[in-house]
Amino acid sequence: MYKFVYIIFILIFSVTTLSCSKKESTDIDDSSPTDNSSTDNSSSTTTEDISISSSADNSTVVFGQTYQYDPTTSGSYSGTLTYSLSNAPDGMTISSSGLVEWTPNKASEIKTYENIKITVTTASGYVITQTFDLAVTGSCVSGGNIMAIWSDDQRTSTDSSKFLGNITAYTDNSSVTKTPVENYGYTRSGSSQYSVNKTFGPTASAGKGSVFFYNEYDNRSYIFLFYYFGENGGTDENDVNIDVFTTKNNSASYDVVDDDESIPSTISGGETRRISQDNTTLDNGSVQYSSKYTGRYSYKDNSDGAVIGPLSGSDFRVFVDLGGTSTIDNSTTLTLDGLTTMKYFSGDGTTHSLGNYDNFTVGFKTRMDCSN
Repeated sequence: MYKFVYIIFILIFSVTTLSCSKKESTDIDDSSPTDNSSTDNSSSTTTEDISISSSADNSTVVFGQTYQYDPTTSGSYSGTLTYSLSNAPDGMTISSSGLVEWTPNKASEIKTYENIKITVTTASGYVITQTFDLAVTGSCVSGGNIMAIWSDDQRTSTDSSKFLGNITAYTDNSSVTKTPVENYGYTRSGSSQYSVNKTFGPTASAGKGSVFFYNEYDNRSYIFLFYYFGENGGTDENDVNIDVFTTKNNSASYDVVDDDESIPSTISGGETRRISQDNTTLDNGSVQYSSKYTGRYSYKDNSDGAVIGPLSGSDFRVFVDLGGTSTIDNSTTLTLDGLTTMKYFSGDGTTHSLGNYDNFTVGFKTRMDCSN
């Protein structure tokens, strides 16, 4: 009898031991997380070799600017990843590839957001997370708008992957006031030669193109697009052919300044010419204009360029086509012959190189709300 009980006890102990061993073999061996990262495997039954190796902690963004963070993962895992956000500010998004984007545009958003959480899930259900803090600095300017620059044609839709950055316009001040024509400051050299001599904006450089927005400090409702190439005393003869399109503009626009060095015989009316201007009446009774311009420039000893405007409203976009064949005049090939670089200059001191793009779009992105 004792021998039989002893055998039963041995069998029960063996089964219990085997059961414990089986459970231990399926426990997930958490990898060591990086700073401000954690691993959550409550719903996972498989361990993957993956971790978040980048850090977003203690980040800041200036009010009205766009915050971007693209988390980097490391490890041997190469399968599909799914990204999600939690405890994030309203309007903050994360793309299918993990890019986090957000533009604070309400006064109430000027604060620090704590423990924003990014969750990354593998195809097997293995989960890793990262939390970070984000501080919004700056102040809200009543009635202000947020402008931006994108590569390619963004007149009718906005592709966030083409976003190059936020921009601001150059502005004069109460002690030195300049109209757009006065700010461009073109001067005659000889009988028909002109050169830019701007007051507010980037300095003209030989062989380089400059693009920027300008408005008057006491008349901010109207913005003007400035662009010019080269500088006084240049030695190389260059040709620049571009097309410019405006859309959703609340003002009828024209070429405010047509800085001619020489007028090509194929262009009637100057180097900068408005080809067409259409308008649409909206349901609220307001009118929006869409215009097309050709810019066909040839310069050598002096700079060349133009001012287009006025541009007004909170939806306008300006598309500048720099390469390919003109959609206005199919016989014209768009070129930047002789230019070593072309840049957009923002009033806040930042620049955006346009040398790698055949075209770009500038305009309003969203409106600031200082009421809440």
